[in-house]
Amino acid sequence: MGRLDGEPDREGLERAAKLAGTLDAAVVLSSPLRRAALTAEAIFPGHAIVHDERLAERHLGEWQGRAKAEVRAESPDAFTEAGTLDLLRTPPGGESFAELSARVGAVLGEIAALSPDARVAVVAHNGVLQAARILLGLTDVRTASRTPVRFARPELVLVDAPALA
Repeated sequence: MGRLDGEPDREGLERAAKLAGTLDAAVVLSSPLRRAALTAEAIFPGHAIVHDERLAERHLGEWQGRAKAEVRAESPDAFTEAGTLDLLRTPPGGESFAELSARVGAVLGEIAALSPDARVAVVAHNGVLQAARILLGLTDVRTASRTPVRFARPELVLVDAPALA
């Protein structure tokens, strides 16, 4: 989907709502795209949510809104053997992984500057979360490129403050 601002998956929102009241966060950051923003509201009802444009999904340029099979037929070298988009491949007219990583890294830097005891929740998209995992040293770009992420499923990743330092 990239930057297309479609409706969130109903099943994904239902799963997110089941997390309501189970997580504690002093700060909740979310992509401004509806599918993430509504997920953040479902997980943290009544909480002040900061919508940060830097957490929006990677812009997929000419591939945005097209079926993966169509893009794969047109550009087979852009995909890994697992059938996932190679993160290091820049879609025509789209955002490079380096550009995505720079904006995600800026957000992580601001989070790291907060009190070490501050609990921060980030609700974002596959590309943003993959970039964050790589920047935090939780995975590498090749592994992240080959590892499919289940679509429209809330995923909880906990990071200790020392990983941000």
